[in-house]
Parts: sequence; C-alpha cells; structure tokens
Amino acid sequence: MLVLLMSIAIVFDLSEKLNDFIDEGAPWGQIIGIYYSNFFIYFGVQFSYMLNFISVIWFTSKMAGNTEIVPILSAGVGFNRFLRPYIFSSIILVVWAILMYNYVLPISNKSRLEFEELYYRAKTSKANEHIQLNDNEIVYYQNYNGVSRHITNLTYEKWKSEPRVYEYTLTAASAVGDSLSNKWQLFNFEIRYFSEFNDSIIRRGFADTTLVFGIEDLVFRSEVIEAMNNTELDAFIEEQKRKGSDSIASYEIEKYNRWASPFAIIILTVIGVSVASKKSRGGLGLNLAVGLSVCVLYIFSMKITTVAAVNVGFTPALAVWLPNIIFAFIALFLYRIAPK
Repeated sequence: MLVLLMSIAIVFDLSEKLNDFIDEGAPWGQIIGIYYSNFFIYFGVQFSYMLNFISVIWFTSKMAGNTEIVPILSAGVGFNRFLRPYIFSSIILVVWAILMYNYVLPISNKSRLEFEELYYRAKTSKANEHIQLNDNEIVYYQNYNGVSRHITNLTYEKWKSEPRVYEYTLTAASAVGDSLSNKWQLFNFEIRYFSEFNDSIIRRGFADTTLVFGIEDLVFRSEVIEAMNNTELDAFIEEQKRKGSDSIASYEIEKYNRWASPFAIIILTVIGVSVASKKSRGGLGLNLAVGLSVCVLYIFSMKITTVAAVNVGFTPALAVWLPNIIFAFIALFLYRIAPK
C-alpha cells in the first residue's frame, strides 16, 4: 500500500515541478536521491495511519470474503482474541511512528526543504508582511520577490520602552538581505530620529549596513518548523511568544501533532477490523469504500479543529487530540456491534 500510493504521489508531484527543476538545473541524482527519497519518507509517515487502515480493511475483507473469520469465531475463539494480533501490530506501528515523527522526520525534512529552497522555492513571493521582532521593534514590508530577492517598501520601527514613544524609524524603497547574516543593501532609504522638540532625518541613495534582523526573520517559511527537533521547536515557540507572533497556534499544532497522529493507527485499526470482519454482499469494494470514507472524515475533522485553533482561538492541544477522541468513541461503538 505504501509503495503503491507513494508512487502515484511522486508521479503527480514530479509532473508539477519538473519544469522548475529543469529551469533551476537540479541534478537528477539529487532529485531522486535527496528530494524524492525524503519526500517518500515524509508523506509515508504523515499518512501512515491511513495506509495502515486501508491495509487492515483489505486484509480483513479478504479473510471475511474467503469465509475464514466465521469458522474462527465458531470454533470458540473470541473476537478479542481475533483482534489481539491487530492491536499488537498497531502498537508496534505507533511506536515506530512516534520515533519517526520526533527523530527521523526533522532530519529528513531539513534535506528536503533545503533542496526546495535551492531548486524550487526560488520563485516564492510574499506581500504585505508584518513582523514583530520583540516588544520594541516592528518590521513591515510590501513585497518580497523570490526571483530577484528584493524587498520593496521596507519599514523598521524602534520604540522606547519608557516612555512608549518612537526612538527612530527606517524606511527604504527597496532592500536586499544576505541570507547568511544580518547584512543589508538599502536603496533610497530614510532614517528619522525622534526627539521631544526636533526630529532629525538622514536620507541616502544607497548603503551597505548591518541591521538587528536578517532576511530569514522576514521571509519565513512555516514549513521550516517541520525540520526542527523537539528541543528546537520548543525554543522556537518560546521565542515567537516573546515576539508576539500571530502564528503560535500553528507551531503548537505541529508540536502536539507529532504525538497525536501516531495514536490514530490503533483507533483506525479497531474501526477497520470491526467494519471488515463481517462478510458483506458488496465484498472488498464496499469495505474499501467505507474505509476511505472514514479516512476522509478523519482528515476533515483534523482540518476543522486545526483551522479552529488557528483562526478562532481553540486550544491547540485539544484541537489536535479531539479527532482521536471522537473516533475512539466511534471505534468503541463499532467494536461493540461487530459480529462475535
């Protein structure tokens, strides 16, 4: 199931990105060895619960279709005993998924994202961004062009703590930042220093200078948090809280998701066995349709709760675990009505 579905995903992804890879001169060895090997790992782990669920539906439906389950239960083997190997296997997969999410994926994602930045994400653009570096420093810019790597209409505001007034502002018609340091090239810029009686203004056409922030602070890809280990992610969340970031919920969702998603394997396994263990006239096709419907509902519920956490203020931890809680009750209900 993993190889089948990931092969389809890779074909679709390659058809979308092939022109960009060719235009940027990406070597085929790196496309296959770095990008798609890590692409396989990333999406394989992300959808491990779905792949396991489809596999359970397929395998159990084949047993039911061959009339193998009825004799097992008729011989006095209880449904709990029949379910036991599924539970043991799903527990092993949960442990595997937790280890992959927390220790393997961050390293794998780092290689994949670095490749994307080099050969695919060069055309990324952002517009009308607002970044609060800390309580006293705020940056705005109108547009970032990923091709030319220029920022237009950059504004940097520095405030005094006491009293709460402007210390100075820097505005530039355009700016180019060094991705490895805080060095900048400013074009047509103005610095205005505020005082109680008279303000002073400095205008220049060009300057090489160093600022307290770098290009990475302004043009931040949210996917970068997927390349952080748990320690780095916790430190990053605390730093963003100090800066007053509006995206704290998204970062915390990534943190809690690394532990919540693996447990969906056990829940969906119980649902899969309970649904597929009964021989039906629709056969394997009907059971697979039911299984895919359950997967769609699970993913849909995850999206609803995460959107609620990001936009409505829903608690991120509860948003991540709520689909598991809901489907755990569904699994319990289906287990109770399963043929025994």
